Formats: sequence, C-alpha cells, structure tokens
Amino acid sequence: MKLSVFPILKELRALYDVGERNTLERFWAYKALMVDGPQPLPLGDFSPMGKRQPEYLDSLLSMNAEALSATFAQEIEAELSAVQAEFRLLLVVVDQPNNGWTQRWLSDAAWRFGPEKVPQNPDQTPARRWVTVQLWTHVPPTPDSLRAQVRGAVRRAVWRMQHGPPVTLAQMMRQEGAALAYGGGTFAGQPLVLEPDELAYTREVLEALRPSDHWPTCFAALYGDEAATEVGFPPLGMSRLAGLGLALEEAPADELTRPLSYRADLP
Repeated sequence: MKLSVFPILKELRALYDVGERNTLERFWAYKALMVDGPQPLPLGDFSPMGKRQPEYLDSLLSMNAEALSATFAQEIEAELSAVQAEFRLLLVVVDQPNNGWTQRWLSDAAWRFGPEKVPQNPDQTPARRWVTVQLWTHVPPTPDSLRAQVRGAVRRAVWRMQHGPPVTLAQMMRQEGAALAYGGGTFAGQPLVLEPDELAYTREVLEALRPSDHWPTCFAALYGDEAATEVGFPPLGMSRLAGLGLALEEAPADELTRPLSYRADLP
C-alpha cells in the first residue's frame, strides 16, 4: 500500500479571491484548476459558489489538514501493507445550502456507491487511482472527523478493488460496513449506533431486500425515510441511516486487524 496526499486546499481557497463581483470568472478559474492542469483533478463535488466553503477551508488550512491526512495515510500504509495499491488522496470540501450544486444525501450516496467517476491518467491501473475524501461544511473540522473520512475512503477503495462497485443492497452494506468500521464507526462526525430493537427491526425489514439492485429501494434502506422522502424516493419505514447502522453492526469483528490483499480474479 502506498498513499500520498495531493495538496489542493490552498488552491481551492484562492478561488474565492477570484471574481468577487463576477462569479463567472471564479467558475472559469475553478474549471481551469480541475481540467486544464497537467492532470485532471476529481473536484466535481466542490462548488466554487458555496457560501460556507471559504471559512471551512480556512479552518482546514489552520489545522494543517493535509499534513494530518498524510500522517493518517502512514498509519493505513502500515496496517494494510499487504494491499498492492497506490492511491492519491484529495480532500474535497462539499457544501449544500443555496448553491444548487449538491444535494446532501444524493451527493453522499454517489460518493459511496456510484460508478467510478474520478478522472484517471491513461497509464493508471485499477490499483493506482485517485481517492477523494469528502468533507461537508456542516461537519465541524476536527482531527478525529478527518481521520474517519480518510480511513473510510481508503478502505472503501480497497473493497472496490477486491469486489468491484457494489450493485445490490447486500453488496453496498458489506462495502460500507467495512469502510465505516475502519473509519471508527462514525457518520458525519457522530457515532453511528442503532438501539438493539431498531437493529432487529431494520434487519427484519431489509432481509428480503438485500438482493435488490433497485436504486431508490437501496437508497431508502441505507439512508432512511427522511432522506428518501427528501429526494423523492418511496420510504420503507426506516429510521435515519438505519441500513448503514446495520451494515456497521454486521461488519466483521476483526475488520481492523484481518489481513487484506488485492486479488485481480475476484468479481
């Protein structure tokens, strides 16, 4: 395992010094940063029009977030030394209110479960790629929350190397169970814990749905009725983040210690 952190936060913050009266100028500066450099950067979730991003970026820069991420990367390299892969990590700040660019739940789901969208260089193999670390502006930037996102993003990328992108609800739950456990069991900076009766209910409802590849069903199962209704999907009677909480509960107990390796023959 080899991990590197690609520095981008200063460049993202500098975008807000462009076009104070002309946001179109800022947009073109953003586009140039993303696609006109020596290599394309997976910055599609970053909105150059986000209102809360400048202050959030200042906080990340003040806490030396990229240097901290490099420290977390060294931890992961030691723990997953058997994995033959090279990942480049990119911290991407995401904002929702009033910018029309992202939707909290759909953007999160696309990051976790969507097909590979990040641009790759022509010489890259599946074992050497970008891994974006999504940081939402409503989650206070702390070393602990940053560490959780970095670890979860890397573990998710390894799972996909082994199994491919998840298609069914069961596969999505296995992927996120591994990622959430490796990240410390938190979602948006808060512990993801379901009470025993809620776990039992969620397991009962989702049992018949695990083979499903119907995206609205999978989404509602994972994120719960409130999120499903917000994006126009039918509810299933699920509490907030119920399927993700069950996925974490069902993650193997040795998730943090069992050896992992990349096998090209796995589907």
